[in-house]
Amino acid sequence: MGVEVHDLRWLSAVPGAELVVGLDEVSECAAGGHRVTVLIDLVPDNVSLLRSMAAHAVGEGARKVRVRPYGVDRVDLVYAAVELNRVAEDDAVEVQFDVTSAALLRADPSAFVRVDPLVVKPDGTVVPICAGLEQYALGSLGSLGSLDELLASWDPEPVRDLCEVALSRALADTGPLVSWYEHLTRTAAGMRAWC
Repeated sequence: MGVEVHDLRWLSAVPGAELVVGLDEVSECAAGGHRVTVLIDLVPDNVSLLRSMAAHAVGEGARKVRVRPYGVDRVDLVYAAVELNRVAEDDAVEVQFDVTSAALLRADPSAFVRVDPLVVKPDGTVVPICAGLEQYALGSLGSLGSLDELLASWDPEPVRDLCEVALSRALADTGPLVSWYEHLTRTAAGMRAWC
């Protein structure tokens, strides 16, 4: 199961985890010898800046660029996908765009009913899949200190149920691209409000 850590202090608690940081932390973490993934939140105001932000992160030492869209329309998602393809080619860097195609959702829906990766937030809270799903948290590394202990006492079925609901809603969407993590967090917020 993949694990991403959003603060250096948790790397020792989760050997082999992916270190994911913001643009302002790339240089310091890369200088410390860590393989760094930069996380860029793509919002309507910075779509046109995506290429330069990614290039800056690579210049600072990022080995992977990950882009997470929030509130970006379908046209801008397509634009961002094209720009990220250029980033991957021009900068020879791994790119992850937290978007999927509606066709892939239809072709392999079971691939989206999952509970990973696990995300260790800066405060040590471990949540499934992405930030925004705190109501499904496994607990905190700070309180128990062991990811294995958190996993042993956690019931993943509510997360799978969330994924099933989100998937059925996403399949009803006719757009070519789906911001899957954003869709999951919106669905979770709606389910919480519904209860």
